[in-house]
Amino acid sequence: FRGPESFTYSPAELTSYLIVELVKAANARMSPQDSVTGAVITVPADFNQTQRAAVMEAAKLAGLDNVELMHEPTAAALCYGFDAKKARRILVFDKGGGTLDLSAVSTGGGLVDVLTTNGIRDLGGSDFDERIAQYIVNLWRTEHGVDLSLKDAAMVRIMVEAESVKKRLSDKVETVFRVEDIDRDKDGVTQHINYPITREVFEELTRDLRERIIAACKAAISDLKRADPNFSARDFHDILLVGGMTRVPSIRALVKEFFGKDPKRESSPEQVVAMGAAIRAAILDGRKTDTSIVDLTPHAIAIETTDGTAAILVPRGTNYPFQDTFMLSNPDAGQTEISVRLLSGDGARASTCEIFWASDIEIPAGPAQSARLPLTVTIDAGGSYSAKCGDQTFGTSRGT
Repeated sequence: FRGPESFTYSPAELTSYLIVELVKAANARMSPQDSVTGAVITVPADFNQTQRAAVMEAAKLAGLDNVELMHEPTAAALCYGFDAKKARRILVFDKGGGTLDLSAVSTGGGLVDVLTTNGIRDLGGSDFDERIAQYIVNLWRTEHGVDLSLKDAAMVRIMVEAESVKKRLSDKVETVFRVEDIDRDKDGVTQHINYPITREVFEELTRDLRERIIAACKAAISDLKRADPNFSARDFHDILLVGGMTRVPSIRALVKEFFGKDPKRESSPEQVVAMGAAIRAAILDGRKTDTSIVDLTPHAIAIETTDGTAAILVPRGTNYPFQDTFMLSNPDAGQTEISVRLLSGDGARASTCEIFWASDIEIPAGPAQSARLPLTVTIDAGGSYSAKCGDQTFGTSRGT
């Protein structure tokens, strides 16, 4: 923040301020003898451990120690009210302002089970806004010979109107892109942007973005084919729409065509995930006991070997809560310590994965393979990791 004084805030600090305000708002709606002591916080299903740890840090900075992280698609399935006792396969299509998340969920036996996750981390509603904004900038450059993209203050206002136009085109086939006092001509006369734009033009501007969405849908089906080679996009019982971008007609049409059925959409798709988190909180509080949740790891947990390989300990897609113990040993004679590097990721090489715990554990010197050092890896119900090896521990679980 640059103002009279300069400040630097981490993402976790900024998020903690939001959480504090949410807690205040919740407490204001509760009876005086009650207060918020914990929270269910949703995260994208493919968040890595560093991102999860940052969310937990934000909650702790906000004064909350009793926190559970929950995958957004699982929350969406809960919000849509599916009976977890009935066997169904559900695709959660979550298209928000910054990302696309696709998650296959199964229900049955009282469980909500995430089967696979896929998506695009850098494709959201803002990308669609930028296409509208660039279209307007190009029109203005052609008409006036001025490049508004070089003027920061003008572009802020153009981007705001671009988002508004996108929303209006969800209900109308044509609207007007209008920004007052955007510039001045050579004589100092105030100029305004006032261009009509149609839904057809918007859809053509964003055709390649929709093609990327289709590619992500195909990748999600490919993931499911590994377990069931005969699985197809039309084998889902239900398609759930989540996120504000699912208000856009071309997005809904894409989903319907690809999966072969009308998707389900709440009147407020932006709030679906938050409402599902509230249901999960009721489950944790003992007020709703007819549903259990089984989630899966979005990335493999591995250990770095001496040749730089990422040796998988916990495969991607493992259900949690989870705990297992692995035996480590010394590859060389005379070693007095074993270097433990735990990784999160799906690459074959350690260099392509994220290191989430690194520690050197002392061992008595001896022949090669003589040491027996147990490494216990735990994933709690909220998807947070902890590990113990020798006298060293690592943890990002609730309250740690």
